[in-house]
Amino acid sequence: MSTKITKEDLKSPDQVTQTLRQGFVWTTGHSKVVIFAVIAFVVVGAGISLAGYFSEKKEITQQEKYFLIEKAYTEKKRGFEEAARAEVVAAQSKDKKAAAAVDPSKKASGDMQKDFGTEISGFETFVQEAPKTKAGQMAALNLSDIYLSYKKLDEAFAALEKVEKGLDKKDALSGLVLMQMGNILSNKGDCQGAITKWQALTQNKALAFTHDEAQLRTGLCYESLNDLAKAEEIYTSIGKKDDASTTDFAAAREAQKYLRLLKAKKNL
Repeated sequence: MSTKITKEDLKSPDQVTQTLRQGFVWTTGHSKVVIFAVIAFVVVGAGISLAGYFSEKKEITQQEKYFLIEKAYTEKKRGFEEAARAEVVAAQSKDKKAAAAVDPSKKASGDMQKDFGTEISGFETFVQEAPKTKAGQMAALNLSDIYLSYKKLDEAFAALEKVEKGLDKKDALSGLVLMQMGNILSNKGDCQGAITKWQALTQNKALAFTHDEAQLRTGLCYESLNDLAKAEEIYTSIGKKDDASTTDFAAAREAQKYLRLLKAKKNL
């Protein structure tokens, strides 16, 4: 029996009452069926809730472990950067005492494994064991940054590729991962592949904050492919949104600059 209330039923309060009464009578006559249905619903609902709870608990546990590794990586990276800056300042000022004061142990050796071997191993574990978690995806981003700083483009791309399938298309992390993948492909000279990644961003309404930057990079790639008309079209469109809250003004300014250069190039 169906207890669905139609539009016609809503026109008459008496009809609505009658429909509800019929539903009550049917429920009373089929109490065993209803009880079993309710129990099944509660069990299934509890199962879903427990699954969500354990999934969330696993995510929190993974992130707690991840942040310990990220903290160690961030501190070490900051130390290397500070030592490099101190060395540059000392060299520019020709201050031999300042140059001598830079602690060699705080400087990056230039050997990736010596500098970040422990952190690489830790990040790789997350990427391998939990590629669908946010912790695994953040680990992949940091891992790719390390590889890129040592000009290992293939390894950087491979790290991100391992978490790509598990990305939540509405989550900001997916925007960061796809943007980075496009950047790596363009640096490798694969502009068509890079454009594909950036188009996945611009076609996703949930990632509107990435659209202008992705379009800017797409325009640069089309320009390098000598498709100047397409590049000009993209540069012109950047920043022209109905919703100003998602406009990347830095990307819009860059687009205007590249547009002027492109027009100057075409005139020459």
